[in-house]
Amino acid sequence: MLSDFLKPETVIVNLESTDKDSLFAEMTELLVRQNPSLKRDDILASVHKREEQMNTCVMKGVAVPHGNCTSVQSPVVAIGISKTGVDYDITGVSSSDYAESLVHVVVFMLFEQGKAEHHLRIFADCARVLQKPGIYKALLGAKTAQEVCNIVKEYETSC
Repeated sequence: MLSDFLKPETVIVNLESTDKDSLFAEMTELLVRQNPSLKRDDILASVHKREEQMNTCVMKGVAVPHGNCTSVQSPVVAIGISKTGVDYDITGVSSSDYAESLVHVVVFMLFEQGKAEHHLRIFADCARVLQKPGIYKALLGAKTAQEVCNIVKEYETSC
């Protein structure tokens, strides 16, 4: 389950980032502070490489940037919530649709190399939870990191 990899220390309820590059840096700093064995350059290179293949904005307002890293020994998950929104550089967005294209919920995932089963299972759990009605609004309303963790757990276990 996604919540098995999530802890309050890896949640930011008020992201400062306003664009994709600063978002990646902010989430990476959070994870490196919590896991000193993680290599900042490794994380950023893997996430940017994945993003070059295809934008990881998976649905309106939600992005799931992720990457496979040599410094990751087991899956790592972080969540960031932006009240104002992050410009996620989505192509084809007109200026009139700009506000609608901003990302407010970010699930940042890192995986160890050569363990595709972890990647696929956690990604599937993430997609299943994020598609549940009401979770987006609940996450945006969260005031604390613990509340974000509780919301994810609650929506994982609800039908």
